[in-house]
Amino acid sequence: MSRISKGAVICLALIGMCAIGQWVGDALRPSVAQAPERPQRRRPRGLFRDLQLSRQQRQEIRAIRQKYGPQTREKAQLLRQTRKDLKAMIAGEVAEAEVRAQFQTLERLTQETLKLRFDSMMAIRQVLTPEQRQQLAQRMEERRQQRRQRRRNFNPEGSEG
Repeated sequence: MSRISKGAVICLALIGMCAIGQWVGDALRPSVAQAPERPQRRRPRGLFRDLQLSRQQRQEIRAIRQKYGPQTREKAQLLRQTRKDLKAMIAGEVAEAEVRAQFQTLERLTQETLKLRFDSMMAIRQVLTPEQRQQLAQRMEERRQQRRQRRRNFNPEGSEG
């Protein structure tokens, strides 16, 4: 597989993992409107909505998010900056060897970010029942389809931007 193909595959995998990271964050982010005295009564949002999570499941998922969240956000920010720097290097007058080195950094960070998100997803998966996993998978697919549709609506001619 060529280097460009590998990069494309990695980018597509990262997009999918970003969705997973977002549903974890959306589901467990505390609501500002709710009183802090009643954290157990918060309803999950996003993809976890209506999964009828038990109090124990919510606590376990919240702990998983607290464990992985800071690392994942830090890696994702570094990944965004590295990608931005790479684009600037490609457009600029930087030596090819430096551009290649930056691309390798981007590949490494992508793998590290994907691994963190995957580990988080697997930990959450263990908390869910088989039925909840099915419901979650269905919601994730619906969101993917919605994103595809938004992209089509944004770029109806299918031309590259």
